[in-house]
Amino acid sequence: MRLPALSGFVVGTATILIFAGCSKKSGKAVVLEKEHIAIREIVATPATEQAAIPGEVAASSPEPTPRVEEAPELAADEIVIDTYVMKKDARGTSRDPRATSDEQWIVRVQMVADLRRIKVQTDKAHWDKVKVDDQINVSYREGKYTGTVWAADIE
Repeated sequence: MRLPALSGFVVGTATILIFAGCSKKSGKAVVLEKEHIAIREIVATPATEQAAIPGEVAASSPEPTPRVEEAPELAADEIVIDTYVMKKDARGTSRDPRATSDEQWIVRVQMVADLRRIKVQTDKAHWDKVKVDDQINVSYREGKYTGTVWAADIE
C-alpha cells in the first residue's frame, strides 16, 4: 500500500522541525565511567486469572500498593542508577531494569568547557578504546529551547 503524498510531506516537515530545534555541538570531555549492560533475560509471563464476574476483581490478585509521597528507604543491597532502584548484583547483568533486547555500551563523560555530564551510548569498539580519565572528543545535539542532549557520539 502506498502512502499518500501528504503523509510524506508531514514526515518531512516533522523531521525538519526536529533538527531545526537542535544545534550541533562538540568539544573535549573527560571519561567518568564506562558501563556495559547485557541483553535482557527473557522471562515467561504468568497466566492471568480471569474474574468470575466482569468488573469484579479476582480474589488472588494483589492489592494495589499505596503511593508513597516521600522517597522510600533503600535496603542495604539496593542502589539507584538513572532513577532505577535495583539490587547491587543486578547492575550490568541481564536482570538490570535498564536492559533491552540489545547489548548497551555506555560511556559517561563530563564536558571540559561547561562541566555538563552526558551519557553516550556507543559501540563496543569505542567502548574498548576509551579508559576512565581519558580526554576524548564528543559531538552531540542540544535542544535550543530545553538544553536537552540528543544523539551524543564519540568522535
